Amino acid sequence: MGILRKGENWYIDYYRGNRRKREKIGPSKSLAREVLLKRQSEIAEGKYFPERVKSSISFTRAVEKYWRLEGQYLQANGIHAVFKSLESRFCDKKLAEVSTADLQEFYNEKAGATSASTANRILAFLSPVFNRAKEWGDYFGENPVEKVRRRKPNNHRLRFLSEAEIKQLLNAAESRIRPILTCAILTGMRKGEILGLRWENLDLEHDTIFILQSKSGKPREIPIGKKLKEVFLALNPRPAGSVFNMPEITLRRQFARALKNGKIQEFRFHDLRHTFASHFVMRTGDLPSLQKILGHSSPQMTQRYAHLAKEHLAAKMDKFDALMPIESADLPQDGHFLDTKLKIESQKVLKNTYN
Repeated sequence: MGILRKGENWYIDYYRGNRRKREKIGPSKSLAREVLLKRQSEIAEGKYFPERVKSSISFTRAVEKYWRLEGQYLQANGIHAVFKSLESRFCDKKLAEVSTADLQEFYNEKAGATSASTANRILAFLSPVFNRAKEWGDYFGENPVEKVRRRKPNNHRLRFLSEAEIKQLLNAAESRIRPILTCAILTGMRKGEILGLRWENLDLEHDTIFILQSKSGKPREIPIGKKLKEVFLALNPRPAGSVFNMPEITLRRQFARALKNGKIQEFRFHDLRHTFASHFVMRTGDLPSLQKILGHSSPQMTQRYAHLAKEHLAAKMDKFDALMPIESADLPQDGHFLDTKLKIESQKVLKNTYN
């Protein structure tokens, strides 16, 4: 018994009674060792039941059943499309045949093509499928999702448009999507919230947008400024119905065309949310209000914009300092001190000495 490598994949080799077994694990040697130890433990404890693989339902049927009973009632955006992509990947397997190695390989590919955050969300959608199948008697093993090694997401990306880039984008955009882009820039709403916005949820008399279903599951209210109100009025408000009435695929294509024509690079639609938040903080410095508008569940999520508030305050202080009627000649003069740069360096040395 042991592990062996063939090509780019590792296999485990072991005996159950008089029968020799060999399983393909994948490109990870350490994972192969873990699975081998698990198989040895299962055999020793009498918990290894390969016959249950035969009685296990297919991966596709498991996903369809989960979707029918629970998945379609979840509020997560795009979850149905995620399940469809998973079905196409594992459609030829029974649920019990989907190993941690299979999922690790799928995860690595998805994280490389998109991001660690996206790959992590897919696993979060998939994990309940195995848990519920076990509860419903359709699956008898452990949840293989739990042992997939996830990458730490990089949430430090903060791309936002400058004032000049905002003008470039709006000028390059077709008239049909310009109101959508303006709404995103002036509210920080997510793409799904904007496309799902209905006239029933707009109160133009009291200048308020009501978001009934947000990513956090909590409703929130967003004030409507004068410029955005003009956009809504130009769309001929109605008692009910979709405000923008645009399929997501159409928005995606026209947004890509606007970026190309506007010569704006490395930018996603979600970065319009960062654009709103960044300019809001730079002009107000009000992080608590920004948290409420964006619908962040905790202040920590809004802290990524805190440095912009500090830069904004520093710029304001410089402007204040320049306008104060105090001249250098009015300041105390002391010939014993060196120039300004050396004074600051001397201060650093003194601080380090006493600390």
